Amino acid sequence: MKRLLALTLCLALLCPAALAAEGEETWRRTEPGGHYVTIRLDYTRDDNMDWTMLRRVGVRYADTKEPVPLSSDLIWGDALYATVPADDADRPLEVFLGEEHRFPDCVEVWQGHSYYYPPGGTEELYLRGVVKGDGAGNLNPDQTITRAEAFTMVCRLLSLKSAGDPGYEDVSPDDWYYDAASAARAAGLAAADTNFNPTRMVTRGEFTVMLARAMEYVGWVTIPENGNRSQLTLGDADQIPDWALGAYLAFEDEYSNGIYTIQGTGETDELYGEEKTERLAQWDLGATRGEVITFMDNVRQWTTWYPKQTAIDLGFDREMPVVDGSTSTYPYTTTLYGALFTNYERHPQFPESHSKSHESYERLISGEVDALFAATLPSEDLKDLAKEAGVELTCIPIAYDAMVFFTNAENSITGLTRQQIQDIYVWGKYDNWSQVGGPDAGLLPYRRNVDSGSHALMEQYFLEGGKLSLSPDVHNVLTSYAMSSALTDVAEAKTADPLAYAMGYSVYYYYVNSYWLLLDSSGGDLKLLAVDGVAPSEETIADGSYPLAGYNYLVFCSDEPADSPARKLAAFLLTEEGQTLVTNAGFGALSQSDLAKAKDLL
Repeated sequence: MKRLLALTLCLALLCPAALAAEGEETWRRTEPGGHYVTIRLDYTRDDNMDWTMLRRVGVRYADTKEPVPLSSDLIWGDALYATVPADDADRPLEVFLGEEHRFPDCVEVWQGHSYYYPPGGTEELYLRGVVKGDGAGNLNPDQTITRAEAFTMVCRLLSLKSAGDPGYEDVSPDDWYYDAASAARAAGLAAADTNFNPTRMVTRGEFTVMLARAMEYVGWVTIPENGNRSQLTLGDADQIPDWALGAYLAFEDEYSNGIYTIQGTGETDELYGEEKTERLAQWDLGATRGEVITFMDNVRQWTTWYPKQTAIDLGFDREMPVVDGSTSTYPYTTTLYGALFTNYERHPQFPESHSKSHESYERLISGEVDALFAATLPSEDLKDLAKEAGVELTCIPIAYDAMVFFTNAENSITGLTRQQIQDIYVWGKYDNWSQVGGPDAGLLPYRRNVDSGSHALMEQYFLEGGKLSLSPDVHNVLTSYAMSSALTDVAEAKTADPLAYAMGYSVYYYYVNSYWLLLDSSGGDLKLLAVDGVAPSEETIADGSYPLAGYNYLVFCSDEPADSPARKLAAFLLTEEGQTLVTNAGFGALSQSDLAKAKDLL
């Protein structure tokens, strides 16, 4: 029965439905440099396919049945992508299910049971024709790799062909590595030296340079000429030689960061009570075949980005709006990119962080960005700045959020009125919690810096549109200058002798989603305060009963054309799929009535 199911699935995978319909344009992208073209193959997974089968799904040329080495994994996305040499871009492609293969020297027997332990990526690169065994079919994963072996595997990965005489004195046409030496030199992967040195051991550092040059040739990475060692999260970064530094920097990310050793530092993590570890490049150690295979497969999987169907439908595969926003709204950006692209962190426009609220508005007004995710409407000074620049802003509600106040969990008070909050922050009337119905304890109010989104909310709800100012005592003494410290400052401000509790403010969903920050704080837990008798919650914020409830916005310049990426993004966020994205980002989806109102603003 299992054989019949596998045969059925294999036939389904080879079905023309895996490709674009006749007459339908297949998505493709020419990679930087023009040497390669990436082509998308749509395919709907069979629900009966388990993880082990998904790993064996690949792309091959329909005419010769040769696998495409630089092809993505079906398990990570909604389609398959094949990156082929530009000369092969018009050859027909098809999806196939590869046969399961085991290298005999990667099978171990323990307590009567056999277990298969190949290095990571072995099966995937075997399927793609990059990894092959020796004469006996063994992988030899612990064997140090030679230059001939290393260049051969890299050239297979890139589908490089021989370019004739490589010009090395120690390479002849009869050598098994002749084609690899020729192709590697022609593509600039191997240096134009007198000798190829085919049997010489390859160090970790040398292979990192080989693979970085290969990926630069494909167009997926750029090797920086002047690198900064501080960017490397390696404990021995200072020992990496200058000739290899750029290659290490080219791969410095979470997934494709090369060959390294994890080693204990001898120090104890105070939070978890475990020994701290660090990654060491140990660049001068000989690279083993297993290490090289895993590194190559990580690079194949994670070094470039691919558009999902939604991105293609919206045109964001061709032109993605440049976005920014406040710190609290960064989850929108990460979730958006994750919904649109596979390997979204590799997208050239993906921002590693947001600017602060005030700065992001300034960047929008100056034209540096196309749209921003905002927790607040623009403050009065930002409105003045926009007016001076002749810019009008459109603010489209996309989700619910609210301004919230919080205090130390041990504080017995449960809530404040809006008048009491104004008296504390604007007029500085109180210095003890007993004056507002709480315990006999000092009252330490924390505020945010004036160019923060949280201060804009303070301006909106308590400063009468900027007509009032905060109390000088609060303004000068207790200020949280970072979104995260708004929580930790309050947590750590409480004192026992004399007894005192702090309070602060932020936005609801940032508070909820960032509560983990308190794990690193010595101050303990916090709790939210009710305002005018209503506690903030998803329900009270959505129905408007919480008095400081409001919206998050997508903001763009009003003169954006109807088909601009910024307006397309706003329209998408108001669709069912877009509101699911809002929820996945950790915010409150709009009601149908509020969605209708928001759409009218487009």
